[in-house]
Amino acid sequence: MREGLRADFEAFARDPAVAADGGAYPGRADEVTIACLVARLFDDSVREAALRSDLEVLAAAGDAAPTPWQGLAALGFSGNLEDYESLHNSNLSWVIAHRSGIPITLGIVLMDVARLRGLSARGVNFPGHFLVEVEGVIIDPFVMDTVDVAAALARQPAAARSLPPERLFVPAPPLAVGLRMLNNVKAALIRTGTDDLLLDVIDAQLALAPGEPVLLLERGDWWRRLGVLAPARQAYREALNAIGAGDDERSRELRGIARARLAAAEDGDPTRH
Repeated sequence: MREGLRADFEAFARDPAVAADGGAYPGRADEVTIACLVARLFDDSVREAALRSDLEVLAAAGDAAPTPWQGLAALGFSGNLEDYESLHNSNLSWVIAHRSGIPITLGIVLMDVARLRGLSARGVNFPGHFLVEVEGVIIDPFVMDTVDVAAALARQPAAARSLPPERLFVPAPPLAVGLRMLNNVKAALIRTGTDDLLLDVIDAQLALAPGEPVLLLERGDWWRRLGVLAPARQAYREALNAIGAGDDERSRELRGIARARLAAAEDGDPTRH
């Protein structure tokens, strides 16, 4: 990843506002900021000032509608059913220009337009489908309409349905939005076979969540896949350090995985025999 872009991701993660779930970030880093950084991983022409200007135009254009989601629906914003898995859907600039995208990028448009209208808005980390809460109303940005909460819960697996709603309708602060967006980018790159940017995406996630063991393991795996074993071993060692000596089941499982993969990376290096 370009050093300047890496520094921008790290600066975003250090901003105390981005881990809050209050739904208002006046003058601070927010979901538009992280969406710009994510898009710049694969489209260096994207600029935050241009995104915010476009969003102000949208807010003004839909101001006559009773709600911001109705205003965006009237302007043609809806989910990209024809090409849902395209990387374009993770580029906020493209989404604004084409008025089409996936739930999380359409949700960012909705959140910002709502705030420009003086309303509170925040993301909702619902499993498998990003939602938005505007003034206490849950919206599905993919269809720009309110959510039937009971129906949404009914579509979840039995284990999830047994959880209280507040465990499923979890607020998603900007930091969580960024990590979820990067997961979407990663999935799109893997599906299309254009995985040359995968390490950049993982590094961006690690800039947002430093020392996350699962991401460090993933970084090591990709270096191993490329046949570059020194950074793979380094990533596995960092994962082991991050896991530490915890005795819970998850720590033991991750520690075992990291040790096995480190051993495999060492066995595969002819310079170490």
